[in-house]
Amino acid sequence: MKHILLTSLFLAAMAPAIAQTAERLDYPLWQLEKGTSLSVYADKAYIRSTPSVKGTIVDSLLPGSTIVSDEVITAAPLTMKGLTTAWLKTHYTTGGREVKGYIWVGLLSLGTFTKDDVTFVYGLEKRTVLSETEETLTVRVKAVDKDHRLLDMKEWTVSGGENARSTESKLLGEMGLDSVKAIFRLNFSGDACGLPTDYYYFGWNGSKLLPLPGKTNIFDAGAFAYTETLIFPKEVNGQPGKILKLKVSEQYAEDGETVESKKVEREVYTWDGSKATKQ
Repeated sequence: MKHILLTSLFLAAMAPAIAQTAERLDYPLWQLEKGTSLSVYADKAYIRSTPSVKGTIVDSLLPGSTIVSDEVITAAPLTMKGLTTAWLKTHYTTGGREVKGYIWVGLLSLGTFTKDDVTFVYGLEKRTVLSETEETLTVRVKAVDKDHRLLDMKEWTVSGGENARSTESKLLGEMGLDSVKAIFRLNFSGDACGLPTDYYYFGWNGSKLLPLPGKTNIFDAGAFAYTETLIFPKEVNGQPGKILKLKVSEQYAEDGETVESKKVEREVYTWDGSKATKQ
């Protein structure tokens, strides 16, 4: 495989793998360990008396509301919007009273951060099967205020299946971008060599989520590496009013360590306070 052209490897890595079935619970994307605090992603999430849509509604929660994980119930998974996930036994306190019940995992955020009374959550809106080997996930990131009212939202699609076996998120500072108060970054990744990790960035100006350039990293140990690095104005080698993207492609020799070929490219985006434009 070491002699296959990097371009061919890159294209192969981008192809989604086997589609999920109902027997294979959807994506290990949620951190559901006992005692973990989780946030609601859905516009309205029902807490039920039993792990079933037939269970009595005990309470309803809005985006950004916090619950605690007690136990994952895998015996009766539910499929909605193409997503098959388990139920979660949970508890939380509201209005001075403790509430116990069950929530469908698909209603929960994959990651949550709060800054200046604004909470950022992101989750899966739906899963779409395109063929036996290809699927996509519709992702939304939401900004909600302290009263759980939606301030802004952005939606896009990512490759599903084996290309979305894990996710991480992080809240960055303003990084020197005019009008930006914080940057929300998230990624989706596969769990095997040769699968991409795709990063998505959104600037927050106090009222709007502003899409920023993203990046992709792909590694196949001993064969090739493709990395993209974003450099913001405040970072080393950063430039005022610009976002720089460095793209490095490396292919390794037979020993798996020596770099046989290397290509470096650079993209420059100008920032006008509301959008990034590629030069």
